[in-house]
Amino acid sequence: MALFDKQLALITEEDLLSLVENQVREGYQIEYKQSVAFKEKQDKLDFLAGVTSFANTVGGDFLIGVSAVSGVPVAVPGWDGIDVDREKQRIENLLRDQVEPRVACTVREIRVATGNSVLLIRVPWSWAQPHMVRMDQVNRFYYRHSAGKDIMNVTQLRAAFALTTRLEEQIGAFRRERTSAIKNGRGGHLTPPPGPTVIVHMVPFESFRSGFTLDLEGAMTTAQGGLLPLGTGSNGHVYNLDGIYCFDNVPSCNAYTQVFRNGIIETASRRLLMHPQGLKLIPCGGVPRDVLQYVQSAIAFYQRVNVPPPLIAAMSLIGVGGYEFATSTEMGVGYYTHAVDRDDLLLPETLVQDFTTPAVDICRPMFDALFNAAGFPKWPEYEQYKKRS
Repeated sequence: MALFDKQLALITEEDLLSLVENQVREGYQIEYKQSVAFKEKQDKLDFLAGVTSFANTVGGDFLIGVSAVSGVPVAVPGWDGIDVDREKQRIENLLRDQVEPRVACTVREIRVATGNSVLLIRVPWSWAQPHMVRMDQVNRFYYRHSAGKDIMNVTQLRAAFALTTRLEEQIGAFRRERTSAIKNGRGGHLTPPPGPTVIVHMVPFESFRSGFTLDLEGAMTTAQGGLLPLGTGSNGHVYNLDGIYCFDNVPSCNAYTQVFRNGIIETASRRLLMHPQGLKLIPCGGVPRDVLQYVQSAIAFYQRVNVPPPLIAAMSLIGVGGYEFATSTEMGVGYYTHAVDRDDLLLPETLVQDFTTPAVDICRPMFDALFNAAGFPKWPEYEQYKKRS
C-alpha cells in the first residue's frame, strides 16, 4: 500500500494503521518519525534531509507521529504533547530558511485515537531540483533509495542540474514559438490582420511531465469562474482541440485565453494597445494593472485544479516598435517621448516557486524591464501596489 497515491485530504487514521498492519517499510516515498525535536540540530538536519530527498527523487510522505523500528512502522501513537499550529509554523519556517531553492509541500494534521495528531508532510517531486540543505556549515543535497535517503554524488548532481537546464530551454522555445506564431497570424485566436499585442504565458513545470494532462471538465468549471481574456470580459468558454478557449467576441476576436491540455495558459490582447485615435501609445498604468489581475486569476485557477508550483510567468509585447508610453493610468493623457526601440519586447521570465507570493512581486521584474524599454529606471507604481497586496 502506498499513501502517496491517495489524495491527501482523504487520508485517515485507518490508512495509517494499515501501514503498520502491512509493515510498509521506509523507502522511496515514505519516512516515519515518532517525533522531531526541532531544537536539536541533528533532528532538524535529519528532517530537512528527508523532505529534500523526496523533492529531489520521486516525491513522498514524511510522517511525524508514527513509531518505527528499523524502518518498519509498529504503532501510530501520534505526536505527543504538541501545539499543532506552532509545529506547522516551525516546519514552514525551517523549510523556508534552510532549504535552497524552497521546497513546495503540504502539511496535514490527522487526529488519531490516542487524542494526539500525526503530521503528514506531502512533498511532490520537484522540477526546481536539486534542493540543498543549508545549516551552519552543512551544505548537502539528498536523494531517496529503497532503504531511505543518502547524500547525492557528483554524477547525480550533474543529472539534476541538467534536468533543470533542459526544462528552461523547453519553456523558452515554447514561448518563442507561440509569440512568433501570434505575431505572424499563424497561431492563437486573434482575428486577422496581426497587430500590436500584449501576451502573457503561465507555464507550470508540471506541464512538461510525461503523461500530465488537466481534467478538462473540472478545468472548464474553474475557468468559467474567473479566468477571462486579458484586460476584458468574456463572451464564452468552449472546448477546443488544444483544451479550453475563452474569447472576448465573435466573429471579431481581439483578446482571448487558451488553457492548454497540459496546463499552460496563454492570453493575448490587442485591446490594451488599441487607441481610439490610432496613436502608438502603451498605457503604462493600464497594462500593469490588467496583467497583475490576470496573474492573480491564473494562480487561483492553478490552485483550484491542483497544478502545483513552480511555474514560469512571461510577458511579451509584439509589434510595438516606435510606441511611446502614455503616462496616465489610461491612454490618451500625456506621454513620454522616448519611443520603444524594437518591434518585440520579450520581457524577462519570472520563476514562481510558491503560490503565496504576491502577484505584485511576481510581476515586478517584468514591469521593471518594460519601463526600462521606454527609458524609465523602474516600474514607478510598485510601492503603491505593494501596499495594497
